[in-house]
Amino acid sequence: MDKITAEYLDSVYMRLVCDASIKQELSEFFSFRPEGYQFHPSFKARYWDGYIRLFSPMKPVLYVGLLEKLKEFCEVRDYQLEVDQQFQEAKVPDNYGYEVAEEINCKFTPRDYQNDYVVNAIKKNRTLSVSPTSSGKSLIIYLIQQHYYQAFQHRTLIIVPTIGLVHQMKGDFIDYGCNPEHIYTIQGGVDKNTAAPIVISTWQSLIKLPKEWFDQFRVVLGDEAHLFQAKSLTKIMEKLTDCDYRHGFTGTLKSSESKTHRMVLEGCFGPVVKYVSTKDLMDQGTVADFQVKAITLSHSKDARKVFKDAINKVDKVKKYPAEREFIVNHEKRNLFIRNLLWSLEGQNNLVLFDLVEKHGKILEPLLHKDDRQLHFIYGATSGEERERIRHLVENDPIKQHDILASYGVFSTGVNLKKLDNVIFASGSKSEIKVLQSIGRTLRKGNDADKATLYDIADDLSSGSFENYTLRHFRKRIEIYSSEEFPFKIYTVDI
Repeated sequence: MDKITAEYLDSVYMRLVCDASIKQELSEFFSFRPEGYQFHPSFKARYWDGYIRLFSPMKPVLYVGLLEKLKEFCEVRDYQLEVDQQFQEAKVPDNYGYEVAEEINCKFTPRDYQNDYVVNAIKKNRTLSVSPTSSGKSLIIYLIQQHYYQAFQHRTLIIVPTIGLVHQMKGDFIDYGCNPEHIYTIQGGVDKNTAAPIVISTWQSLIKLPKEWFDQFRVVLGDEAHLFQAKSLTKIMEKLTDCDYRHGFTGTLKSSESKTHRMVLEGCFGPVVKYVSTKDLMDQGTVADFQVKAITLSHSKDARKVFKDAINKVDKVKKYPAEREFIVNHEKRNLFIRNLLWSLEGQNNLVLFDLVEKHGKILEPLLHKDDRQLHFIYGATSGEERERIRHLVENDPIKQHDILASYGVFSTGVNLKKLDNVIFASGSKSEIKVLQSIGRTLRKGNDADKATLYDIADDLSSGSFENYTLRHFRKRIEIYSSEEFPFKIYTVDI
């Protein structure tokens, strides 16, 4: 029987010892073409064949996090696999997540699935946990960090994609009962040296730090891991050569995720595991009842003609940007968004847009109303200001709050417990962006425990011509259907 031996090198790589023919098979198995490879200059110039290879016969090492994939490779081919003792799983009681919470006097008791995530992570040492928005990822992360600190005094590096999530993660940990002095946050211009047990930082702030700085950590946890740039993530994780405990977390890892990026994520953290879905949380009553009201704005014949004439005058690559510009500057459409928002009385609402200068700053003065409070959040809004707004919205029992925010800032990781409605002022076909945005409404915290998404699309089609945003709308409907969200489609003449 053909055999592969996996030898532990460090916390990043394992060496694979096998015949040359098997090495070639491994190279092909762990090779993928990224999306858009055919447009890369090197591919066009025939310097590169379009493949990213995670294993090379000339350098026979593989990310340790891909051990489960290696086992799959061997099982299918009936190859024998021998692995070092270093890769053995830890023995963990099935109720260990509850035990950790009780031991540290956590202010929250974990739910069953949160316990399952904690137990699996500690047992496996390396995991990539898919836990949907509103499932309490930050509590899972906190309990895992506390296990390593209480049991071994290991210090933990927590990596997040945005400054807002740095502040939010710290705030969540303190809410759970963590000593604030145990948490150190890193952002631009801040001293990177600390003895705190918990260090929270964006990956952007870490990318240029020397390997010696990373040697102080034995545990690394990555939140919203799907948003990390693959090259930057690997550059950081490859410096953590003494960090055997690696756990990534994401609310969404959908089929649209490129195979290459997913394989890199698993290589850096570990195998994917999922214990609960958004639909499960809705059925259990853990998150708010949710419905989608999909609104198609049917434009007039004159508007369709003007639009089609304008689109036909631009190059193919500029057609979609031209369509977006036509839509965001459509006065009646923006007034419809305003009237829809103002019709939602006595509730907290989120309006999401895509283009700051061309749409967000047009909507802001339009949406102001004396008896309502409007908050405008986009990339230039500081992390401290975002946190201030979050606390204001959650703790103000009297005023109604409307939040006008860009997708980039608000679609990921904003833990807002009092949000009743989301309006998509701009659409998207991205599964990740759509599902993360939906998650903003799912957290139970309002009186009615109900939430609604108003998904606005534009029908500018004529004859056989169908506009881009209408096609994207159809993609979103497919997402709602596959996720089993209740939805109804309405048509409004505009």
